[in-house]
Amino acid sequence: MDQPIAAGRTAPQPDSTQELQFPAPPRSVYQNPSRNADSSIPSFNTTSSTDNDEKDKFMSADISETGAPHNDSRNSPLNKPLLLSAMVAALSSINYGWVIGSVNIPSQVIEKCSGGPETWSNGFPSCIPMGSTLWGLVVGLTALGAWAGSMFSGQIADRFGRKRTLMFNNVFFVAGALLTCTATSIAQLAIGRFVSGIGCGVAANLVSTYNSEVATTRTRGFLGGFQQLMILIGLFLSQIVSIGLSTAPLWRILFSISAVLAIVQTGLLFFIPESPKFLAIKDRTDESRAALQKLRANLDITLEFNELTAMLESNRESAAIPKPSAWQILTGKTEIDLRHLVFSVLFLMMSQQWSGAKGVMFYSTEILSTTFHLSEEEIKQIPTIAQLLTLGIGGIGAVAVIIGMFILDKIGRRTVLICSSLATAICSVFIVVGSKLDIGPMVATFMYFFNLVFQCGA
Repeated sequence: MDQPIAAGRTAPQPDSTQELQFPAPPRSVYQNPSRNADSSIPSFNTTSSTDNDEKDKFMSADISETGAPHNDSRNSPLNKPLLLSAMVAALSSINYGWVIGSVNIPSQVIEKCSGGPETWSNGFPSCIPMGSTLWGLVVGLTALGAWAGSMFSGQIADRFGRKRTLMFNNVFFVAGALLTCTATSIAQLAIGRFVSGIGCGVAANLVSTYNSEVATTRTRGFLGGFQQLMILIGLFLSQIVSIGLSTAPLWRILFSISAVLAIVQTGLLFFIPESPKFLAIKDRTDESRAALQKLRANLDITLEFNELTAMLESNRESAAIPKPSAWQILTGKTEIDLRHLVFSVLFLMMSQQWSGAKGVMFYSTEILSTTFHLSEEEIKQIPTIAQLLTLGIGGIGAVAVIIGMFILDKIGRRTVLICSSLATAICSVFIVVGSKLDIGPMVATFMYFFNLVFQCGA
């Protein structure tokens, strides 16, 4: 029965400008004080008893009555629009892997002219002779370019958007590919590697940012490892193609494929939505809602979009608080001491670079050719055993990333990282010992194990 309104008072009128607030669900539905915390939430997948079935039915009805729709997008699994958008963005990661892997197998042909003496045809030399140290420097300039690209990519993405920055970034991939595939001197080849490296650095930041911002709660783990998987796939594909393009002048075609990948991605980027989070940050609310709906086809995005806008509003309030300087963070002069967190992250990132993984990715063909004492005649007989073993190393790396994507959530990040780092160190020792003792099979075997355990975790 309705309660009478007291004299002198008027009935409260609903405010049409406010969202309808639904009452909180009964506490007894979600929590039973007599049960432990883990068992207090009925499982939607449990059919072991009639009691659980009845609770599931009641809970489903309660959700509907309290405004959480049955097709709530927040916990939706991977769907087609989301997967396609993530794959288009990850073409930059494939290109990243291509740039890393494309110099490995044809290295002997380019730097040592193993295919024959240097000759010129149509204005281009068949090879660019140089010593191993200089070759290592030229190849390593990609990492220096990646550092430069990663330094400015965040600011540009925050200003112009994730999708548009990925489009702009393809200019570096195209320019780098053109410089390397038409190189006539060491300097031009080095500049091309550096420019391609800038594209790699931007891609490393932007792909992970875009995928994390478009992912649902249930797909964050999968899409979190998606970037590394695509890098390894790009590396593996480049090594497969390298087997047929490691002769002069075909190695130039190998380098030019990076430009083709960049151009294809640029066209496909027009068909995927911008990050809903970026659009919301820029107060482009209608566009943000439309982008989120496109990524969550046939699902109700009301609650997810409300959570997104509420989180951004909270972030704006936090932004008004003065941020501590880098010196204050490093000296522990902050409200919460962040030094342990900062140094842990820095150490992990540096140890990844010190692990020797880049040596395996960049120089395995040269290392194995030396370890197996391949003669000049054997090197000319493409594919050599060193090239085939390098191809296998790239393939096992891609498989290892897939394994890592599944075990991280089950075993835990810290455990996987510790085991991976320890196993990587052990493999490195055996690679060095095998190299010193000239035991080729030992070096090759532990290179395989090294890439397996490194890509699974570290």
